[in-house]
Amino acid sequence: MKKVTYILAAALLGLSFTSCQENLGSEPGNDKLPAVVVYKYAPSSEYDSDTDQRVRFVSNDKVTKATYLVEKVADKDAFIASQGESAYAEKVLSQGTAISFSNGVAETVVTGMAGDYAITAAASDGSNTTMRSVKFSGIPWDPNSSIEGTYVIGRANIQNALGASSFPAVLQRHETNPNMFRIKGAFGPGSKITINLMDKTGVDDDGEKYTFFRIPAQTTTFTYSSYGTVSVRDVGYWQGDDAYVTDYGYESGMYADGYCFLCIQYYVSAGSLGMSQYDVFIPNE
Repeated sequence: MKKVTYILAAALLGLSFTSCQENLGSEPGNDKLPAVVVYKYAPSSEYDSDTDQRVRFVSNDKVTKATYLVEKVADKDAFIASQGESAYAEKVLSQGTAISFSNGVAETVVTGMAGDYAITAAASDGSNTTMRSVKFSGIPWDPNSSIEGTYVIGRANIQNALGASSFPAVLQRHETNPNMFRIKGAFGPGSKITINLMDKTGVDDDGEKYTFFRIPAQTTTFTYSSYGTVSVRDVGYWQGDDAYVTDYGYESGMYADGYCFLCIQYYVSAGSLGMSQYDVFIPNE
């Protein structure tokens, strides 16, 4: 019978398998058993970072066969609870995708992980098998809620930083949280703004009703000059006082057709880049 060793991804020889540092995961280890270490990183802009991950596998010189399997965490846990870790290792080896290494390193992008997933690698030398795994919690967006449109940026300095004043974008609702939305592509491919509807409505000068929403602090995918990554948030989070949004006229709102206006602050670690009153998402007709 083959010897199976199950090693949790969170702890082995002090390694952190969920590191986001690009210089990690470039050298195979010196384990006596066959081993494949799994690292995860944000994917490039053509992918959806809410559901996709770039994964790096690093093997040692004991490995003769390695595969990886992507499954929901609940399914993996149920299998192990029912049949054991040895059986799961064999499942990964027999049903998983083969890993082709170059100098002990391989990379791939795993897509479509909406929910809690485990990416498990199994390594074998013909007699021994080890497993290592990382987890990814993807955000499930309802594909049937998508509204295509254009995101228009209201600040000239941000337009200059991006090289454009608007981008094609899609408004989507969270699959299980009806108050959570994202504007995918707001700042170009791979970007988004996440917003949360409030239990508060307003009426504009034309008598049309809109629903207030909050813009929590979040990083974007672009930088500003030499100041680093740009972040955004609404004025309430900026000033540390919700009343700026609810009472003082700095609200953001969504209409029934998906049209959104955003009173939004752009900032970097060094300070504010200014407030836009407003950026807008305009649905296609």
